[in-house]
Amino acid sequence: MIDHPRARASALTRRHVLIGGAAAGVLGTLHDAAAQTAAKVTIAMSLGDVPRLWAGPDGGFEGLRFGGYTVFDALVSWDLSAADKPSTLVPGLAESWSMDPADRTRWIVKLRPGVTFHDGTPFDADAAVWNFASVFDDKAPQYLAQRALGIRGRLPSVKGAEKIDATTIAILTHAEDSLLPYQLTFLLFASPARYAALGNDWMKFAGEPAGTGPFKVVRLEPRVRLELARNDAYWDKPRVAKSATLVLVPIPDGTARVSALRAGQVDFIESVPPDTIPSLKGAGFAVTQNVYPHTWIWYLSVLPGSAFADKRVRKAANLAIDRAGIVEMLNGTAIAAEGLVPRSSPWFGKPGFVLKHDPAAAKRLLAEAGYGPGKPAQAKILIANSGGGQMQPLPMNEAIQQSLAEVGIGIEYQVVDFITLFTAYRNGAKPPADNPVGLNLSLPTQDPTSGFVRCFDSALVSPRGTNWGHYANPAVDAAFKKAQLARDVAARDQAMAEAHALLVDDAVALMVVHDRNPRAMSAKLKGFVQPQNWFADFSPVAMG
Repeated sequence: MIDHPRARASALTRRHVLIGGAAAGVLGTLHDAAAQTAAKVTIAMSLGDVPRLWAGPDGGFEGLRFGGYTVFDALVSWDLSAADKPSTLVPGLAESWSMDPADRTRWIVKLRPGVTFHDGTPFDADAAVWNFASVFDDKAPQYLAQRALGIRGRLPSVKGAEKIDATTIAILTHAEDSLLPYQLTFLLFASPARYAALGNDWMKFAGEPAGTGPFKVVRLEPRVRLELARNDAYWDKPRVAKSATLVLVPIPDGTARVSALRAGQVDFIESVPPDTIPSLKGAGFAVTQNVYPHTWIWYLSVLPGSAFADKRVRKAANLAIDRAGIVEMLNGTAIAAEGLVPRSSPWFGKPGFVLKHDPAAAKRLLAEAGYGPGKPAQAKILIANSGGGQMQPLPMNEAIQQSLAEVGIGIEYQVVDFITLFTAYRNGAKPPADNPVGLNLSLPTQDPTSGFVRCFDSALVSPRGTNWGHYANPAVDAAFKKAQLARDVAARDQAMAEAHALLVDDAVALMVVHDRNPRAMSAKLKGFVQPQNWFADFSPVAMG
């Protein structure tokens, strides 16, 4: 069983009768602030705390969604305006970018003129290079290892940047990589002047940040609320926010989020418990879902001493899972995984290993690996209780624990909050002893770097990347290199399909389901588009 006080449930229909103290405090605060108007939108996150606001938020992609792109901008952005097609890259703080034809490890980036930070100071080449140095130059006075290491793992190709003129910079990479524009979506830009005014202290900056984004920070109460005000001077005029105020509240308990929505204390909730969807719709709330580049997996350590170092054990674990049963348990809010991406993806390829529910085959593989009824394989897995795209982690992991036990794999869970989980993910797996040999964290597959290269390239273990399990396969590395050197989309897709087939055949992870990301909102809330992306644009959202 899962060793956690909230984990003693085997299905989503089990209700939490008591709301935890932190959630109760949030709900009380919201109730006290009852004077809500159409100019305010209040959103309940599934995170347990407000993401850190130092232009490199914690909390995974949910942290970026709410503590990143609301307050800050990147050089390259996602077009999040459409629900019926995959999101594409568009200019952000950069008007254009291209490889230097004389040196393909150098990119020329033309910055958008006339942009200012929330404190009124200009965003220009000096500010851009200062921000690059804060992450990639450990000798720079503005470098803070704790902050930098949380950002640079998403930009593994970047070495640094240099100024060309007031509106142009050059970005330097370790090697030629045509995938760099995807990575640039993860470097957010903070005001150097605000940092200096706060005593050159990133911790203080996180409490009074200044970015260039569509919202400014008005009020921050850790673990309680983040209040943002519209940035009327925002450079992207079509995206000037429709709401005067956006309030973000952390409510990690799914039942508490639903209660807050029903009570009118919040207008929008993330990660809707699937069993509540019919009653929410019946009560007049809107519920949205969409195809989503999100795979719910366990990362597996292949370090010596881990049971998962043996591919037969990894395959056995994948064959033990009843994915259709988990989809049913989730009330159809997920799609059974056939790999790290859906079969419809151009990156699926032709893997030989088929993900299916076959306990007999799982037992045969375990026997070949030296395990049996008197000698089960044993593994400790690190999981979170909520947050960051984890869907419904406790009941899902309990179902998996039971399935694995039936074939001869004994699972012990270590349950932590999401920030602790994500910190462990960034730090990488350690030699087993008493350390976890698996880590349950959702995989974002919307671009080749964040979903694949940084997670499974053998050179990108911590701190340079996030290859948590120390996986290494020269053929996979070679396929990634083809994708990085690709000159067109077709060549890139072919290389990614080759890499994906190899990863599935290696059973690189425990691949379970693809999330459809249910969200619920007041019928009065207008303007929200659920894109086929981890991120979303809250600028058009307002109460009708």
